Amino acid sequence: MKMIDKIVDMVINELENGKVPVWRKTWKDFMPMNAFSQRSYRGFNTLLLSYCCEEHKFPYPLFGTYKQISEAGGRVKKGEKAIPIVFWKVNEETKYVKTLDREVCVNKRFIPFYYNVFNLSQTESIDLEKFVVVAKENNPLETCDSVIANMQNCPKITHDNQSHACYMPLRDLVNVPEIRYFDGSEEFYSTMFHELAHSTGHSSRLNRFENNAVVFGKNSYDYEELVAEMAATMLCSHCGIEQTVDNSVAYLTGWAQFLKSERKTTLFGAATKAQMAVDYILGNNIEQPEDVEVEQITI
Repeated sequence: MKMIDKIVDMVINELENGKVPVWRKTWKDFMPMNAFSQRSYRGFNTLLLSYCCEEHKFPYPLFGTYKQISEAGGRVKKGEKAIPIVFWKVNEETKYVKTLDREVCVNKRFIPFYYNVFNLSQTESIDLEKFVVVAKENNPLETCDSVIANMQNCPKITHDNQSHACYMPLRDLVNVPEIRYFDGSEEFYSTMFHELAHSTGHSSRLNRFENNAVVFGKNSYDYEELVAEMAATMLCSHCGIEQTVDNSVAYLTGWAQFLKSERKTTLFGAATKAQMAVDYILGNNIEQPEDVEVEQITI
């Protein structure tokens, strides 16, 4: 079975049993990251490495390449297997097409590639705790407020309805109850990030919606909820807060049925769009991995 199919099956099994998917686990305030560059992994790689941490019972989601581990004075334990991290390479194909006003047409093809990483618990002579301390730098809740305040082209945010959190595409408006109505600050910011992630789908931002709306009960709605939930998790991790568990069993089960019908294209695509939403909110540019040997892989 391919790695991506294993991940989809694991997520579906958790959802059907009323459990929160493994991507919501923050491992004491940080998501899977490269221990040496201190960069968090992105998009689908967050799901893939979270799955590996759960499957192999790794204590912390800290990874590195063979080269990085060796240069740090460590070595990979005998018999340990590497984990392939997926990223996309863009190939441009130029075709000559005769039309009235032009002859050149450039098509972009996105090809999945991978490079290998190891969890630090798969190594020897590496001081794991040293990297854990760095990864767990404490971020106050002001960090969350800063993310919200600095979001480019931020939608209007209100606290008018104290019983309902939502994003309204037609009005480009986010409503979240006041923080005092939540059980904790983390729940407030988790909800706010979820709704802001929805707002990135607006036509003035990433243009993820059709006709500027998402219809409840349709596949497009279920897909959008996956995107927003993953994006909220990434933003909570970025701010160093623990995301809360507030979804009902019935709601999660609905996701399971959706994933069963859509399979890997949905999970991979939702993770990619979630990363784009996070990048938009944080004002980041997408970065490609540097100084790695790559091979093409079929997922």
